[in-house]
Amino acid sequence: MAAGVPRALAPWTACGWGSAARGAHRGWTPAPGLAAALGASRGKSAVAAVAAVAPIRETPACASTRALLASRRRPRSVRLVPRAAEPESEAGELAPDLDPATGAPWGWTLVGCDSDAGGALVVVRGPAPGVVRRVSVLDCPTVKVEVNGKQRTRLCVEAMASLVASTRLPKGTVAHVEEGGVEYGFSAQTAFVQGYNFGLWKGVLASAGLDVRVVKPQAWKHALGLAHKKSTKDESRALASAVFPSTREQLRRKKDHGRAEALLIAAYGHVAASARGERDANEEAETERAFDDETKSDDAERRAEDPLCALVREVVVRTVAERAALSAEDGDETHSSSEDTLRRALGPDDPLPYFGPYFGMSGKQLAAELKARSLKVSGKKMELVARLEMDDAERRRGRIAREQTHKT
Repeated sequence: MAAGVPRALAPWTACGWGSAARGAHRGWTPAPGLAAALGASRGKSAVAAVAAVAPIRETPACASTRALLASRRRPRSVRLVPRAAEPESEAGELAPDLDPATGAPWGWTLVGCDSDAGGALVVVRGPAPGVVRRVSVLDCPTVKVEVNGKQRTRLCVEAMASLVASTRLPKGTVAHVEEGGVEYGFSAQTAFVQGYNFGLWKGVLASAGLDVRVVKPQAWKHALGLAHKKSTKDESRALASAVFPSTREQLRRKKDHGRAEALLIAAYGHVAASARGERDANEEAETERAFDDETKSDDAERRAEDPLCALVREVVVRTVAERAALSAEDGDETHSSSEDTLRRALGPDDPLPYFGPYFGMSGKQLAAELKARSLKVSGKKMELVARLEMDDAERRRGRIAREQTHKT
């Protein structure tokens, strides 16, 4: 055997000299590079000599074995982030922030958001406040994640940011976002997810330059007459279809109640802002009572209800009256409550109840407001809210009566 040739690395070279000699008379020839291996000097490895003369060739068996081992390798985990679908636009179609009739930006934009994973983002546009021309209903982007070994649906913040950017909302647009409420019997995980979803939407909308205003679920449901015990998701869809008739097809399924609630949140936010203007006008009228200001009648005309506020008033009053009539026919006495008493006490020209800011106040704040108006302070929170709503209505009646007297 040649010097420097390990038996394990070069098995043919172990009997190289004898093999070459014995096979010569039969016409055998040494393997490629064998001569170089056998003639390797003491200072150079025979394996290196073989590799230098003839590169190692991989047999089909080795190739199949290598492929099998590669197929058994554990794939490296890759985090997949869903992307929001780009809105499809036809040739010549204007951007969503432009009025197709004029080609100019919309004069009024309203945003409502149901922050649940099954909710939606609603964008209402028109040429003037309360004049609805286009309603866009966009479902909340979600992604499946594994929580405690189970697949759960969660909001996808990357897709949410892309979705808001695609709407091209003007900076400073008011966005009404529902603050997820925690009801009796909710688990700790459910309560966490409610707050998590609300925080995500609030952050995404605020980062887009919008004016985010928080809406309590108790506030908009009481204001729109949906806080009674027998309220259902179908009732929310019916009410939203009446306020926004163009979205009726998008609310036909039972699982579309999240879209309906986003629409109602937007409607509530708009009417509540108008009611806030009414209260400010009442306070200004009280401070200017001693002065003979000729602009009062002009201000009253300018504060007239816009079409959306008038439609919400009409739909809510009709819905509450129909539900009260059905309850009376069924002999259901549980329907009568302080809410119905307040609605009956208010006239057709009075502001709708529960559209004020009182649901967002604590008990101490409500008591301080009542004390400042010299009203009764004791009672439950709903009674305090109703007392303030009645006072707002009476002050409004007094202002209108003084304006009529001023005209004559």
